[in-house]
Parts: sequence; C-alpha cells; structure tokens
Amino acid sequence: MKDSMTVGELLEHLQGCSIISQEQMDTILNKYGTDESEIKDPLYIRILSGIGAWSAAIFLIMFLGLAHLIEHESSALIIGVMFFYGAILVAKKSRATFLSQFSLALAFSGNILILFGASDTYRSVSLSKLVIVQAIICGVAYPLFRNNIYRYLSPIALVILATAWIIEKQAFYSMNVLVTAEMILFGELILQRKRHAELVPLVYSAATMLPATLLFMNLTQIHLWKIKFQVPLWPSSVLLSAGLIYLFINLAGGLNRLREPWLILATCSTILLGIFTTPGILVAIGLLVIGYAYGDRLLSGISYIFLPCFLVLFYYALNVNLAYESYVLAGSGFILLILWWLTNYFQPEKEVI
Repeated sequence: MKDSMTVGELLEHLQGCSIISQEQMDTILNKYGTDESEIKDPLYIRILSGIGAWSAAIFLIMFLGLAHLIEHESSALIIGVMFFYGAILVAKKSRATFLSQFSLALAFSGNILILFGASDTYRSVSLSKLVIVQAIICGVAYPLFRNNIYRYLSPIALVILATAWIIEKQAFYSMNVLVTAEMILFGELILQRKRHAELVPLVYSAATMLPATLLFMNLTQIHLWKIKFQVPLWPSSVLLSAGLIYLFINLAGGLNRLREPWLILATCSTILLGIFTTPGILVAIGLLVIGYAYGDRLLSGISYIFLPCFLVLFYYALNVNLAYESYVLAGSGFILLILWWLTNYFQPEKEVI
C-alpha cells in the first residue's frame, strides 16, 4: 500500500466523496497543475500507444488461435485467467500509456476468454452460465484491476448478458426486476455522502445501464421484432416515480420540507409524468436533477443523450397523426413553461450572508 497520494488521486477521491465537483476539480488542476510524476504524454503519443497496445493484444490472441492453444474451453479458461493476472500486474507496476492500454487490452481479452472457457461448447452457449461467470468476474476484478474504463464497461457487459438471457427465456417480466436492481444500485451509490473514489466508475456505469435498459424496453413496444415482446412498462414507471420523489425529498433536506410548495409541485409533476409518459423520461429527469445538484457534467451529459431518445419514442408510440402530435408537443412545452415559472415563484430565496 502506498504511503502517499498524488494530487490527481487526492482530487479524484474528494470528487468521489462529493466534497468537490468535477468542475472544481478541473479548475484546481488547471490553476495549480499536477506533480511531475503525473505529467502525461502528448495526445498523439497516447493515441499511438493505445493503438499499439490493443494491436499487440489482438495479435497475441490470433497467435494463440493459430497455435491451436484455445481450441478447448479448459485451455481458453486457463489462458484467460493468465491474461487477467498479467493485466493486474502490469497495471500495478507502471502507469505509462502503452503499458496501461496493454493491461486494459489484456483484461478485456482475458474476460472474453474466460467467458468462452466457461461456455459449454463452441456451438452451444449457456447464457445463464455466462451471466453467473461475468458476475463473478466483476466482483473479483473490480477491486483488483484499477482501470476506470474496465470498471465502467464490465458491469454493462453483465447487464447485456442478463438481458440476452431474459430474451432467450422470454421471461420479459424480469426486465422490471433488472430495472429495479439498477435503480437501487444507482440510488445507493449516488446518495452516499462519503463515497469511495473507486466506486465512481460504477456510478457512471449504473447511470448508463438504467436508461439504456429502459430504452431497450421502449424499443420492444415497436412492432419491428421477430420475437413478440410482452414487457409491461407500468411497474418500472411506479418504481421510478417513487424513486424520483424520494430523490427530490432527499435533496431538499428530508420529509420536514415536504410542505414546501415547490416540492409539492415537483412531487405532483412526477406522479403525472409516471402516469402519462414513458419511465425513461423519469430517469432522464432524475439524472439531470442529480447532475445539476452535484455539479456533475457527465451525469448531465448522459441525461442529454437519452432524453431526446425517450421523447421521440414517446411521441412515436402515441399512434396519432402529425397534426395531433404537434398539438401535444406544443401543449407539453406550454405546461413545462408553467411548471418552470411556478417552481421559480414558490422556491424560497437564498439568504444573503
């Protein structure tokens, strides 16, 4: 264990604990700079090093395939574990761009080989087994392999495999269970007052998984699939409405603020949105509120990416002519303007010290 922390690690830890925002962290780094040990290579050097590292890993796997070393599941499993172990060692020994990218490439390659090694055969893949194996990989590798990109993508891969398993078994009601698990995970992480810096990638991963899962559920309502999906959206709408109301109360300071007019207005608006709109819109609004409250641009950016998608799907699912949709769109904008004015009118003024 290291006796001291670098400036970047200290600021990352403070930002993870919500003591400083991402904007404040960037301001400190720009004003005071970083230690000499943290000075990075020029961008083009990092790009070339990254391409070289990933190419090396790809050619290594191709060599193993041509040498017939990964023809069987057992050999692929052993080599995958060796790749992972090598990735952890390389990441701990050096932070150079090439070695960092090479360790990341080894980790992804090892993950894929372990999943293949855990499958039954080349032609028959047990998705349930892959979900379990990927969950074990996430639980073991997350604390050991300190790479934010891998920590961000690995849980997303788990959700993708779980969704594929639900489709295979046609257990479509389980999609709402998946949404519930993602909502609880994100809520538990984002509302922690002292969040460890290592959990920050998991926060953004959960913030991506939740709207992405709901977006897929919305897409299943469009009759363009060979499989007849029967995914009810109302359970997710109820849960997310309750979660969003809890978020508003928590950010406002507790139940004792529930009598505030602006909080009552926000609660009523959330209930109406849960009844008349898609649950994805609730998630996008929640991410936008959290991003604004904590000064987190990434969460706000995720909201800006998904919100237009949910709005387009919502208006598409109305199944009415364009003239009626234009009236609905104009009316929705007018209602939102009224809500904005009422919120500003009833919101208490900040005391000037």
